[in-house]
Amino acid sequence: MVGGLVEPWDCRYEYTVEEEHVAEHLARKGRMVLSTPCLVLMMERGARRCLDERLGITSVGYRVDVKHRSSAEPGEKIVVYARVYYWDGRRALVYVRAETPEGKLVGEGINERFRLGEE
Repeated sequence: MVGGLVEPWDCRYEYTVEEEHVAEHLARKGRMVLSTPCLVLMMERGARRCLDERLGITSVGYRVDVKHRSSAEPGEKIVVYARVYYWDGRRALVYVRAETPEGKLVGEGINERFRLGEE
């Protein structure tokens, strides 16, 4: 490892968009689509799980920089890909991408995480 750069590792998680995940202000107008906060939640969970499963650590999100690229409706599957590309023992940078199984990009970005306490 040089300066925290690591051989990247990838994780994949599937979620289903439920009615509880829709943007309320649009639902009131009859447009049921995945809200940005719920998209970010799915992506951040993917990043956290990827670190936990590989390293056995507990981490907390410190920074999220995500672009919500397209909509997803209730019943649609969302596949979250997390790629850890930086880890220095305390801080991790994770590229996250969410798409439908058909390959439609729903969102992408970076989640910066810090190790919590000593495991």
